[in-house]
Amino acid sequence: MLTGDISLPATVLLPHPDKDTPIVVFVHGSGPNDRDETVGQNKPFLDLARLLFERGISSLRYDKRTYCYRRPCASIDEEVIDDAISAIHLAKTFSNRVYLLGHSLGAMLAPEIAHRSGELAGVILMATGARDLGSILREQIDYLTPSGASDSYKQSLYEDNVKKAPYLFEPQYQVEKAKGLSLPLLFLQGERDYQVKPSELQLWQEALSGKTNAAFRLYPKLNHLFFEGEGPSSPMEYSAEHHIPVYVADDITSFINHHDQ
Repeated sequence: MLTGDISLPATVLLPHPDKDTPIVVFVHGSGPNDRDETVGQNKPFLDLARLLFERGISSLRYDKRTYCYRRPCASIDEEVIDDAISAIHLAKTFSNRVYLLGHSLGAMLAPEIAHRSGELAGVILMATGARDLGSILREQIDYLTPSGASDSYKQSLYEDNVKKAPYLFEPQYQVEKAKGLSLPLLFLQGERDYQVKPSELQLWQEALSGKTNAAFRLYPKLNHLFFEGEGPSSPMEYSAEHHIPVYVADDITSFINHHDQ
């Protein structure tokens, strides 16, 4: 897959090699993710791609440029948006019906990607914040730091994260951009997600309450990676092997099939 002179490895799964089969383009969360969005032993994008393949839906996954080239980007366009649009263009060579699936940061940027590409049949947004990334990061730090940690310590953690990629914390206005989309939108959220809390989904529901093109799903047992568990979620939960439940793929498949009729 090419974006200008940037070459990125990609994987396409085609259960039916014809252009009437819908295809899903996967867009990762923040950080140097590979095409499977690998975290420890877990590969949530690979899980979903396989489940969708079994349900007759094609997919396209690619490695992020921050994963391939291990160098910083200068903008959100360089890190996420430009390559996502290149992936959509590539997907169009396999199918007339392209859906975008964004997770976390990829979901937050999905409305902007949809606006710029103008070629999508629908968007699936998994664990997407309605507010700015800075506010969400501060809540993550509050959740993860020990009780009694000083405000100055928390502020230093926040600043360390912002320094790594300051452009990620620029306002994205994702809610307003989503309001301007007429294509189908599916919001998926884990109730045990501490990185993007379920309250973000409620904000989306309130903001899009008058939009008939938006659907919402809240999963009681799922965390940020859409893996099942019990009780409060934590980073330690990501180290054990898990897999995406089939009902998540079923909901995505139902959404695509409904709008592909």
